[in-house]
Amino acid sequence: MCLMLFVLEQQSITAVDSPAWIYVGLIVFINTIILPVSLIWMLKRQKIIQSMSLHRREERIYPFFITAVFYFTTWYVFKSIQVLPFLSLIFIISMVLVMAAATISLLWKISIHSMSMGAISMAVLYLTLAHYIPSPWPVYTLIFLSGWVAFSRLKLQAHTAAQVYGGYLLGGLLTAFVFVVT
Repeated sequence: MCLMLFVLEQQSITAVDSPAWIYVGLIVFINTIILPVSLIWMLKRQKIIQSMSLHRREERIYPFFITAVFYFTTWYVFKSIQVLPFLSLIFIISMVLVMAAATISLLWKISIHSMSMGAISMAVLYLTLAHYIPSPWPVYTLIFLSGWVAFSRLKLQAHTAAQVYGGYLLGGLLTAFVFVVT
């Protein structure tokens, strides 16, 4: 999403300087990959979770909470520095999605891959419309990729069809809701 925002922002009149994107990318990489993965790896080392893949729904709660905290802090950083109006919004959406997934995982295993694809598809649709991008290809491409992700989750028998479709719909609907209320 950050790369998509970079491309869309470069097409706007108020484009952010490219060197600023290096810092943005670094913050995103550290806060959303390095730190959460390190803490989740520590959970595995402590045998709190069995696998980094989180196959069992019960194991997802702690990693989801850790991830949500880092998404929240990333949102807070970007909201404070106000680099891009949509950038901080992406992280609050991500936090809402992770918290929804954690809550649902208490009762049911939902496809996080599909939820993410639904959210990204809706966000790109919204940003394409908001920036008046005439080409529909980013949206078409994401819908196509969403189908591939759904197919792969089903083919690997990692989820049922209901878990995959439910994840996609929930991701898209929660993203649309956050865009509407903000």
